[in-house]
Amino acid sequence: MEDRVEGRNAVTELLASGRRVERIFVLEGARAGDPLAMVADEARKRSIRVDPVSRHELDRMSERGAHQGVIAIAEPFRFTELDTLLTRTAEKSSSLIIVLDHITDPGNLGAVVRTAEVVGADGVVIPKDRAATMTASAIKAAAGAAEHMPICRVANVAQALARCKQEHYWVTGASEKADTLAWDAPLDGRIALVMGAEGTGLARLTERECDLLVRLPVQGHIGSLNVSAATAVLAYEWLRRAPRD
Repeated sequence: MEDRVEGRNAVTELLASGRRVERIFVLEGARAGDPLAMVADEARKRSIRVDPVSRHELDRMSERGAHQGVIAIAEPFRFTELDTLLTRTAEKSSSLIIVLDHITDPGNLGAVVRTAEVVGADGVVIPKDRAATMTASAIKAAAGAAEHMPICRVANVAQALARCKQEHYWVTGASEKADTLAWDAPLDGRIALVMGAEGTGLARLTERECDLLVRLPVQGHIGSLNVSAATAVLAYEWLRRAPRD
Protein backbone atom coordinates (compact mmCIF):
# COMPACT_ATOMS: atom_id res chain seq x y z
CA MET A 1 0.00 0.00 0.00
CA GLU A 2 1.11 3.56 -0.70
CA ASP A 3 -0.27 7.10 -0.44
CA ARG A 4 -0.36 9.81 -3.05
CA VAL A 5 0.23 13.27 -1.67
CA GLU A 6 -0.67 16.17 -3.95
CA GLY A 7 0.02 19.90 -3.85
CA ARG A 8 3.05 22.05 -3.09
CA ASN A 9 2.38 22.70 0.60
CA ALA A 10 1.36 19.11 1.30
CA VAL A 11 4.44 17.67 -0.42
CA THR A 12 6.77 20.21 1.19
CA GLU A 13 5.52 19.30 4.67
CA LEU A 14 5.65 15.61 3.76
CA LEU A 15 9.35 15.92 2.94
CA ALA A 16 9.97 17.57 6.31
CA SER A 17 7.88 15.10 8.30
CA GLY A 18 10.09 12.04 8.20
CA ARG A 19 7.48 9.88 6.49
CA ARG A 20 9.18 7.73 3.85
CA VAL A 21 8.78 9.10 0.33
CA GLU A 22 9.41 6.71 -2.53
CA ARG A 23 9.16 9.00 -5.54
CA ILE A 24 8.06 12.46 -6.64
CA PHE A 25 6.50 13.43 -9.95
CA VAL A 26 6.90 17.10 -10.83
CA LEU A 27 5.67 19.12 -13.79
CA GLU A 28 8.36 19.20 -16.44
CA GLY A 29 9.99 22.50 -17.36
CA ALA A 30 10.24 23.98 -13.84
CA ARG A 31 13.01 26.60 -13.71
CA ALA A 32 15.50 27.26 -10.93
CA GLY A 33 13.86 29.27 -8.16
CA ASP A 34 10.37 28.15 -9.16
CA PRO A 35 8.44 26.60 -6.20
CA LEU A 36 8.22 23.30 -8.06
CA ALA A 37 11.96 23.29 -8.72
CA MET A 38 12.56 23.98 -5.03
CA VAL A 39 10.40 20.99 -4.06
CA ALA A 40 12.32 18.82 -6.53
CA ASP A 41 15.69 20.03 -5.22
CA GLU A 42 14.67 19.27 -1.63
CA ALA A 43 13.61 15.77 -2.65
CA ARG A 44 16.91 15.13 -4.42
CA LYS A 45 18.81 16.26 -1.30
CA ARG A 46 16.99 13.47 0.51
CA SER A 47 17.93 10.96 -2.21
CA ILE A 48 14.34 10.68 -3.41
CA ARG A 49 13.76 9.92 -7.07
CA VAL A 50 12.27 12.88 -8.97
CA ASP A 51 10.55 12.33 -12.33
CA PRO A 52 9.61 15.34 -14.50
CA VAL A 53 6.33 14.51 -16.27
CA SER A 54 3.72 16.24 -18.40
CA ARG A 55 0.64 17.97 -16.99
CA HIS A 56 -1.46 15.32 -18.71
CA GLU A 57 0.32 12.60 -16.76
CA LEU A 58 -0.12 14.48 -13.46
CA ASP A 59 -3.81 14.99 -14.23
CA ARG A 60 -4.15 11.27 -14.87
CA MET A 61 -2.51 10.41 -11.55
CA SER A 62 -4.34 13.03 -9.50
CA GLU A 63 -7.38 12.18 -7.38
CA ARG A 64 -9.18 15.45 -8.19
CA GLY A 65 -6.91 17.24 -10.64
CA ALA A 66 -5.69 19.80 -8.10
CA HIS A 67 -2.08 18.66 -7.86
CA GLN A 68 -0.42 22.09 -8.39
CA GLY A 69 2.27 20.41 -10.46
CA VAL A 70 3.58 17.87 -7.95
CA ILE A 71 2.58 14.44 -6.64
CA ALA A 72 4.54 12.34 -4.15
CA ILE A 73 4.33 8.60 -3.60
CA ALA A 74 4.81 7.88 0.09
CA GLU A 75 4.36 5.19 2.69
CA PRO A 76 0.80 4.95 4.07
CA PHE A 77 -0.40 7.73 6.35
CA ARG A 78 0.51 7.12 9.97
CA PHE A 79 -2.52 7.19 12.27
CA THR A 80 -2.14 7.61 16.03
CA GLU A 81 -3.76 5.37 18.62
CA LEU A 82 -6.28 7.22 20.79
CA ASP A 83 -4.67 5.95 23.99
CA THR A 84 -1.32 7.25 22.77
CA LEU A 85 -2.83 10.68 22.17
CA LEU A 86 -4.50 10.71 25.60
CA THR A 87 -1.24 9.74 27.27
CA ARG A 88 0.49 12.69 25.61
CA THR A 89 -2.15 15.12 26.87
CA ALA A 90 -2.62 13.69 30.37
CA GLU A 91 -0.84 16.55 32.16
CA LYS A 92 -2.28 19.40 30.11
CA SER A 93 -4.86 21.66 31.75
CA SER A 94 -5.91 23.04 28.36
CA SER A 95 -6.32 20.64 25.46
CA LEU A 96 -8.56 20.40 22.40
CA ILE A 97 -9.40 17.18 20.58
CA ILE A 98 -11.72 17.49 17.57
CA VAL A 99 -13.93 14.46 17.01
CA LEU A 100 -15.66 14.06 13.64
CA ASP A 101 -18.83 11.97 13.68
CA HIS A 102 -18.80 10.40 10.20
CA ILE A 103 -17.82 13.39 8.08
CA THR A 104 -17.85 12.09 4.50
CA ASP A 105 -16.28 14.88 2.44
CA PRO A 106 -12.46 14.59 2.32
CA GLY A 107 -12.22 18.33 1.67
CA ASN A 108 -14.05 19.02 4.94
CA LEU A 109 -11.82 16.55 6.76
CA GLY A 110 -8.69 18.20 5.42
CA ALA A 111 -9.96 21.68 6.31
CA VAL A 112 -10.69 20.53 9.88
CA VAL A 113 -7.19 19.06 10.21
CA ARG A 114 -5.75 22.36 9.01
CA THR A 115 -7.82 24.29 11.56
CA ALA A 116 -6.82 21.88 14.32
CA GLU A 117 -3.13 22.40 13.61
CA VAL A 118 -3.43 26.19 13.38
CA VAL A 119 -5.25 26.61 16.71
CA GLY A 120 -2.93 24.21 18.53
CA ALA A 121 -5.33 21.31 19.03
CA ASP A 122 -3.80 18.07 20.22
CA GLY A 123 -5.53 15.71 17.79
CA VAL A 124 -8.38 14.82 15.47
CA VAL A 125 -10.47 11.67 15.85
CA ILE A 126 -12.29 10.06 12.90
CA PRO A 127 -14.23 6.80 12.49
CA LYS A 128 -12.72 3.87 10.60
CA ASP A 129 -15.90 3.15 8.61
CA ARG A 130 -18.44 5.19 6.64
CA ALA A 131 -16.37 8.34 6.84
CA ALA A 132 -13.74 10.30 4.95
CA THR A 133 -10.16 9.26 5.64
CA MET A 134 -6.75 10.69 4.82
CA THR A 135 -6.85 10.37 1.04
CA ALA A 136 -4.89 12.59 -1.33
CA SER A 137 -7.80 15.06 -1.40
CA ALA A 138 -7.97 15.32 2.38
CA ILE A 139 -4.20 15.68 2.71
CA LYS A 140 -4.12 18.41 0.08
CA ALA A 141 -7.00 20.29 1.76
CA ALA A 142 -5.03 20.13 5.01
CA ALA A 143 -2.25 22.10 3.23
CA GLY A 144 0.58 20.34 5.07
CA ALA A 145 -1.10 20.20 8.49
CA ALA A 146 -1.74 16.46 8.20
CA GLU A 147 1.97 15.75 8.64
CA HIS A 148 1.98 17.49 12.04
CA MET A 149 -1.44 16.73 13.53
CA PRO A 150 -2.08 13.38 15.28
CA ILE A 151 -5.13 11.76 13.68
CA CYS A 152 -6.79 8.79 15.35
CA ARG A 153 -9.09 6.31 13.62
CA VAL A 154 -11.52 4.58 15.97
CA ALA A 155 -14.02 1.78 15.54
CA ASN A 156 -16.70 3.50 17.60
CA VAL A 157 -17.07 7.25 18.10
CA ALA A 158 -19.27 6.98 21.19
CA GLN A 159 -16.77 4.68 22.89
CA ALA A 160 -13.94 7.05 21.98
CA LEU A 161 -15.83 9.89 23.65
CA ALA A 162 -16.36 7.79 26.76
CA ARG A 163 -12.60 7.15 26.80
CA CYS A 164 -11.94 10.91 26.55
CA LYS A 165 -14.25 11.47 29.53
CA GLN A 166 -12.15 9.05 31.56
CA GLU A 167 -9.22 11.40 30.91
CA HIS A 168 -11.22 14.42 32.13
CA TYR A 169 -12.24 15.88 28.79
CA TRP A 170 -15.52 17.81 28.69
CA VAL A 171 -17.35 16.42 25.65
CA THR A 172 -19.07 19.23 23.77
CA GLY A 173 -21.18 18.55 20.70
CA ALA A 174 -22.18 21.08 18.07
CA SER A 175 -25.89 21.08 17.17
CA GLU A 176 -28.06 23.75 15.60
CA LYS A 177 -30.86 22.51 17.88
CA ALA A 178 -28.91 23.17 21.09
CA ASP A 179 -30.24 25.62 23.65
CA THR A 180 -26.82 26.94 24.68
CA LEU A 181 -24.93 29.46 22.54
CA ALA A 182 -21.25 28.68 22.08
CA TRP A 183 -20.34 32.09 23.54
CA ASP A 184 -22.10 31.16 26.82
CA ALA A 185 -20.69 27.62 27.05
CA PRO A 186 -17.60 26.53 29.03
CA LEU A 187 -15.42 26.05 25.95
CA ASP A 188 -12.13 26.15 27.82
CA GLY A 189 -9.81 23.67 29.46
CA ARG A 190 -9.88 20.06 28.26
CA ILE A 191 -12.48 19.91 25.48
CA ALA A 192 -13.42 17.11 23.10
CA LEU A 193 -15.32 19.03 20.43
CA VAL A 194 -17.69 16.79 18.49
CA MET A 195 -18.85 17.80 15.00
CA GLY A 196 -21.64 15.92 13.23
CA ALA A 197 -21.88 14.68 9.66
CA GLU A 198 -22.82 16.91 6.77
CA GLY A 199 -26.60 17.10 6.56
CA THR A 200 -27.46 14.69 9.38
CA GLY A 201 -25.51 16.11 12.32
CA LEU A 202 -24.62 14.09 15.40
CA ALA A 203 -25.66 10.45 15.60
CA ARG A 204 -27.99 9.57 18.47
CA LEU A 205 -25.40 7.50 20.36
CA THR A 206 -22.79 10.20 19.86
CA GLU A 207 -25.10 12.91 21.14
CA ARG A 208 -25.87 10.79 24.20
CA GLU A 209 -22.18 10.85 25.15
CA CYS A 210 -21.99 14.66 25.01
CA ASP A 211 -21.86 16.54 28.31
CA LEU A 212 -23.14 19.65 26.57
CA LEU A 213 -24.56 20.71 23.20
CA VAL A 214 -23.83 24.15 21.79
CA ARG A 215 -24.90 26.11 18.75
CA LEU A 216 -23.57 29.07 16.82
CA PRO A 217 -25.84 32.11 16.49
CA VAL A 218 -27.23 32.82 13.02
CA GLN A 219 -28.89 35.97 11.73
CA GLY A 220 -29.22 35.13 8.04
CA HIS A 221 -31.60 32.86 6.17
CA ILE A 222 -29.33 29.78 6.19
CA GLY A 223 -29.61 27.69 9.33
CA SER A 224 -26.01 26.58 9.75
CA LEU A 225 -22.42 26.76 8.52
CA ASN A 226 -20.51 24.14 6.59
CA VAL A 227 -19.04 21.69 9.11
CA SER A 228 -15.44 22.76 8.49
CA ALA A 229 -16.36 26.45 8.91
CA ALA A 230 -18.32 25.72 12.09
CA THR A 231 -15.39 23.73 13.45
CA ALA A 232 -13.07 26.67 12.81
CA VAL A 233 -15.34 29.10 14.68
CA LEU A 234 -15.67 26.82 17.71
CA ALA A 235 -11.98 25.90 17.73
CA TYR A 236 -11.01 29.55 17.71
CA GLU A 237 -13.42 30.21 20.58
CA TRP A 238 -11.53 27.56 22.55
CA LEU A 239 -8.24 29.21 21.55
CA ARG A 240 -9.52 32.65 22.56
CA ARG A 241 -10.10 31.35 26.07
CA ALA A 242 -6.91 29.30 26.31
CA PRO A 243 -4.24 30.52 28.76
CA ARG A 244 -1.43 32.50 27.17
CA ASP A 245 2.15 31.30 27.58
